[in-house]
Amino acid sequence: MPEIDALAKRLKRYRQSVRKTQFEFSSEIGISEEELSLLERRKTDPKLSTIQLIASCMDVTVSQLLNTGDDGLPWMK
Repeated sequence: MPEIDALAKRLKRYRQSVRKTQFEFSSEIGISEEELSLLERRKTDPKLSTIQLIASCMDVTVSQLLNTGDDGLPWMK
């Protein structure tokens, strides 16, 4: 699913741009480190509630997070 691929890519790039470990970022979001790792590697489909938590933590909309096009998010460059 292209949206999940977009989520995984944005999630990892954002986390790296703010220089947080998977443990730090997963704690901030409120999910396990293992779940974050699986999401970044596209090995699991997230629940809507998890997508909403991630978007909120990243200060973007769910739509921006799942957008498959070029959305101009600075940390995506």
